[in-house]
Amino acid sequence: MIQSSSIASAYSPPFRIVSKYFIAAIVAFVTLNLFLLLSHSNIIGHHFNPKILSITHIATLGWVTMIIFGALFQLIPVVLEVNLFSEVLAEIQFWIFLIGVIGMVYCFWHFNIGMLMNISAILLNLAMFIFSFNIIMTFTKVKKWNITGLYLAAAIFHLIVTAIAGLLLAINLGYPFIKIDHLQYLNLHVHVAFIGWVSMVVMGVTYKLIPMFTLSHGYPMTYAKCAFWMINFGLLGITTIMHYEDTTFLHFIFTPMISLGIAFFLVQVHIIFKNRVRKKLDAGLTFSSYAYLMLGLTTILGTVIAFIDHQNIINLTLIYGYMIIFGYLSMLIIGQMYKIVPFLVWYHKYSSKVGLEKVPMLKDMFNEKLAQYGFYLMIAAIIGSVCSLTFKTEVGLIISFALMFINSIIFSFNMITIFRR
Repeated sequence: MIQSSSIASAYSPPFRIVSKYFIAAIVAFVTLNLFLLLSHSNIIGHHFNPKILSITHIATLGWVTMIIFGALFQLIPVVLEVNLFSEVLAEIQFWIFLIGVIGMVYCFWHFNIGMLMNISAILLNLAMFIFSFNIIMTFTKVKKWNITGLYLAAAIFHLIVTAIAGLLLAINLGYPFIKIDHLQYLNLHVHVAFIGWVSMVVMGVTYKLIPMFTLSHGYPMTYAKCAFWMINFGLLGITTIMHYEDTTFLHFIFTPMISLGIAFFLVQVHIIFKNRVRKKLDAGLTFSSYAYLMLGLTTILGTVIAFIDHQNIINLTLIYGYMIIFGYLSMLIIGQMYKIVPFLVWYHKYSSKVGLEKVPMLKDMFNEKLAQYGFYLMIAAIIGSVCSLTFKTEVGLIISFALMFINSIIFSFNMITIFRR
């Protein structure tokens, strides 16, 4: 049996559950980049734009959150050494969430506010609450907690807050009831989602996966603990004050606290990489290492935006959002998928045949050279998109979005190659 130093064990759920989420997310990633390319003329100005909102929700729900759901169903049982509470709920949740995502994307694309959007938001909330219940019940069986478990527990709390905020915002569009600025609550929703839900998962999983993939050991986790408390305390402060007007002074306390917490996380990541035995970075770790760099740059930009009148700077919030979704999250997800998916497929398909017949090595599960080309295309696309949005160059934006779309095709081709095994 593979022990907890791996990403699979006797506690792992059936691979059909995890793979379903991964495949849906890969389709969403290709769709996201196709929509972005076809709608390039709409990607300008203020972010509260039907096409931008629709594309953003393909990214955040269909791509990022779908991947996280699948990954956590695989990793939580292994990391915390417990069985998933309910595999049936994981199956039911998938279909409810998928229908909710499609409905929400459709409603934003046509700006169809009202009943259909509310139903879609309710389905998304239902799926997220089913997931949260499933994971919380799984947590109740944990006998020995670790730093990853602590981060994931916090992530579940922030997911619940994110889901409720999203539902209230959807209702408010058709039936206004929120007393202060809708965009202020939207800002709150976005940051709780990215920092509280997504980044708590990213950080917690990083402490498990990166040491495993790089064979790192013999280092303290002091910065990881500091990062946890700084980010969560700062985020709870921001969540509280953003329900009120004229709280600028408190922003100067809580925003730097979150930024400092992310800095502590990045220092911890640097320490892990510094102590690695496996010095050479393969395609998956190359994507991942640059994603952490992008997180640092994005954090600096976000901190600056928090303290300036960014509404008068054309495309600044779009640049910020693009760097979060593509520079940080998409690059990290692609990197980790190149590490996780080949192993899971190999484990379920070939582990029982070792010693009995010839089996492929992990590096033979996909075309690594093609993945490296995808990395270069992605870096070029990110730099090109940021520059094009900065200087408002439509041709540059088309080229950059096209490069990212090609990268998504390369990534999906490699994933299909792996799954076909």
